[in-house]
Amino acid sequence: MNRFDRSGTLVNRKFYHFLIPTVLSTIAISLNEFVDSIIVSNMLGSDAMSLVNMGYPVMLTFAVVYTLLGVGGSVVYAELTGKQEVKRAGMSFSAVILASLVIAVIISVLGIVFLEPISAGICRDKGLLVQFVPYMRVLVISGILIIPLQVLITFLPALGSPGVGTAINITANAVNLIMDYIYIRYFNTGLKGAAMATFTGYAAGLLLALVLALLKKVEIPFGRFGISEYKNLPDTILRGAAPALNQFGYCIKIAFCNNLAMSLAGIAGVSVFTLCMQTVSIMSIFIAGIIGAMVPIMAALNGQGDYKGVRILMKTALIMQFAVNLMLVAILEFFPGSILFIYNVKGDLVAPAIHALRIFSVMFIFRGFVMVFMYYFQVISRKAYAVIIGMIDGFAGIIPLALILSSFMGITGIWIAFPLLSVILLAVILVANYVISLRSDGRLKGILLYEYEEESIPAYDATVLLNENDIVKNAKALQDFCEEKLTDPGLSSLVAVTSEEMGIYTMDRKDKSLLDEIDLLVKIYEDNVTMDIRSVGKPFDITSSPAEEYSNIDVIRKIALSIDYAYVTGMNQTRIKIKR
Repeated sequence: MNRFDRSGTLVNRKFYHFLIPTVLSTIAISLNEFVDSIIVSNMLGSDAMSLVNMGYPVMLTFAVVYTLLGVGGSVVYAELTGKQEVKRAGMSFSAVILASLVIAVIISVLGIVFLEPISAGICRDKGLLVQFVPYMRVLVISGILIIPLQVLITFLPALGSPGVGTAINITANAVNLIMDYIYIRYFNTGLKGAAMATFTGYAAGLLLALVLALLKKVEIPFGRFGISEYKNLPDTILRGAAPALNQFGYCIKIAFCNNLAMSLAGIAGVSVFTLCMQTVSIMSIFIAGIIGAMVPIMAALNGQGDYKGVRILMKTALIMQFAVNLMLVAILEFFPGSILFIYNVKGDLVAPAIHALRIFSVMFIFRGFVMVFMYYFQVISRKAYAVIIGMIDGFAGIIPLALILSSFMGITGIWIAFPLLSVILLAVILVANYVISLRSDGRLKGILLYEYEEESIPAYDATVLLNENDIVKNAKALQDFCEEKLTDPGLSSLVAVTSEEMGIYTMDRKDKSLLDEIDLLVKIYEDNVTMDIRSVGKPFDITSSPAEEYSNIDVIRKIALSIDYAYVTGMNQTRIKIKR
């Protein structure tokens, strides 16, 4: 075994670096929805809070659009940069951002034109329409800001700046809550003030994004693009279709189960079901954070052809979500009263609520795996597979299952349906993956269906500590490897020298506060030897650095057939090709 065999330290370190900002961003959005309802309810009454909830379909429409474009676009962008196609990645980014703005304007214009019938269709109480229509008007206009800004925020981890997205989300939601109070209390705007606060919050978020871009705290890769980028938009949208459909299906699922619970146990059944779904919202904060940190890094690794890196990251994400879910299940099983206390559940609801939570919570042990797999299949371009999983988990599975089980088990059938669906869906995914792998004639391997490179493409995959001793020893190990696979000893020496010079170059420019190692992936093809070097830290582009005679850069440039550089998800990625 080579002492420099690849470790998962660098990839996992970057994943953990992304994790906290994505979790905080999700918390900011979730907390805003919760506190916003409290403010409106306390200042304007329960009718106003109900009207805010009635406006949820509009926010859902926005969410579906920015999920389709944001998730799909960020996956495509990270994949292209992983392939070193930086110019195409910038063109794709620009096309998606412009498309999001155009679609947002169209939705807002249509919303204003058909405001009266839409409002009347949502709010059946004619007496409340006087408040609801002005609220809806401002909310619909807010889409012009919400959709493009959330698309940009979704891209930011792929741009290597997840913390910027968190700052924008926290700013937008904090300003929203403050302006709720100011507009309603001091300007007497009534319910319309809640929508005005949403618009103001996102305007503040957009302003912060512009300031940070001008200060170069984040690089926005705008680039000229042509008609070809718009021809690729349907494929980009498909890369975001699974989570968008899952989110849309989530609303259908809630509406259906609310009605079913009402028919089986009255308002008490609805209250208990609502409590169960609140636990889903809590857990979604952590799962969304894990997936948000995983997806852009995985897309870049997949684009680069670093399948081992993909497997390392997938393993980390699966273990982490399982640990978090297991912790929540333990709390719900052994201390269900803690959740009841948070939501002020008392009296006759206590016993049925505890019974429901203990059955319902088993779902989390299995559903986290399903969600991670769904996003994983998007990244590896198994879009139809991901969409099917999203639809079944969203609504297509739970509706028939809940109907069947509740027909002979009563309302308990609803609680059982959720974990049972997750168990069935996970089992089907694992079996289907195994079958697909068997039928691929060796092209795909394992339950992750990762591409298997034949032995005719020898690969040297290593992690090298950034000190001169390890860099030199790794170069010798790489030379020995190449001499086994190549007939030209001179070429083996050139490859070894290139790795050594690149290691020294990286060591001299690394941030002392960051990881002291690089990942090195060398593949020997028929016509060239390709070397991918990945490190964390500030950007340093070897292709644009001035070279001096006998410098590291000068040596590498003289040896290399081509050198490409990209700053991908906060990592320096250099690809060097040496002609055989």
